[in-house]
Amino acid sequence: MMTLTMSAETLLAFVAAMFLLSLTPGPGVLAVVARALTHGFAAGLAATAGLVVGDILFLVLAIAGLSALAAVLGEFFLVVKILGAAYLIWLGVKLWRSKAQLPAKAAQAEPGNGQRRHGRSFAVGFLVTIGNPKAILFYGAFVPTFIDVTVLGLADVAVLAAVVTLVLFLVLGAYAFVAARAGRAIRSVRAMAWLNRVGGGLLVGAGVAVATR
Repeated sequence: MMTLTMSAETLLAFVAAMFLLSLTPGPGVLAVVARALTHGFAAGLAATAGLVVGDILFLVLAIAGLSALAAVLGEFFLVVKILGAAYLIWLGVKLWRSKAQLPAKAAQAEPGNGQRRHGRSFAVGFLVTIGNPKAILFYGAFVPTFIDVTVLGLADVAVLAAVVTLVLFLVLGAYAFVAARAGRAIRSVRAMAWLNRVGGGLLVGAGVAVATR
């Protein structure tokens, strides 16, 4: 039977740190809000899922002692960072220039597009995390300072991954819910055009933030 090696104090410290990391406005929050604002709550959750997968990847690298490997692969991460930023900016510009449609009419005009849209939202979240130095620093440098990653067992890893998942979905899900409610309140094509510009601007802002950090 698997048992935890972490103390309750260590686990609580990690939970608190995760809450602070996820609450802090940054590229991840901008991306989730942008997708939820213009494509609905499910799209915001899909973007959050991408962020979760990226965070867990960095967590596993840190626990496996591969943070040094991540540093050695700095040029690779730089390329991913630039590509991710370019993708976010492209999506933002595309959304800004898109023809405004009310959500109901858009759904009728593009049946079956939900899965592709959510896949795109997931990719946005994942690329934001992979290209975010804050996430790399948090898992690669900060976490090992208060968690002895060399003694963690499978149970510990599972609990930490669960904490990452629950905290991110709780905090960013709240952002997505509020943004989606705001999007659903739109009742005119003109207002929807402005909403597209706001969402596009947020995505461009997230791309710029990823590129310049």
